[in-house]
Amino acid sequence: MTTAARRSAAGRWLPAASYAALAVVSFVRPALVPGVFGGAAPTAAARSEVRAVYAGTSLAVVRSLLTAPGSTRAQHAAVVRVARDVNAGMLLARLASCVVERRLAPWPTGAFLALETTLAVALEVERRRTGGALPPGA
Repeated sequence: MTTAARRSAAGRWLPAASYAALAVVSFVRPALVPGVFGGAAPTAAARSEVRAVYAGTSLAVVRSLLTAPGSTRAQHAAVVRVARDVNAGMLLARLASCVVERRLAPWPTGAFLALETTLAVALEVERRRTGGALPPGA
């Protein structure tokens, strides 16, 4: 495997593995997801919502990232860009929430900020590595 191939694999697999782990935890133990932040999912409807949103969205991101390499360069770039933007959006919303709440706890908020930053950067590196610039207006 070439160095470029290893970088590409890391740029896709690190985010894909992170989202796969979230999907598994969200589906198998949905109450853990809000529990990390001091919340709860005491009802079947609440646990179903966690499964739908966290597991469902995570599985979609995993599938997109892992099928992207066989697609055209433009399709791959678009998938990586969306996954990067998902992480960057969560990062920015979490930071804004810290400002609004005037609080940034190292756990769990700081840890998730670090993870979202790492994933967004890995995906941006992958986008740039593959020449993933989209044409104007795309």
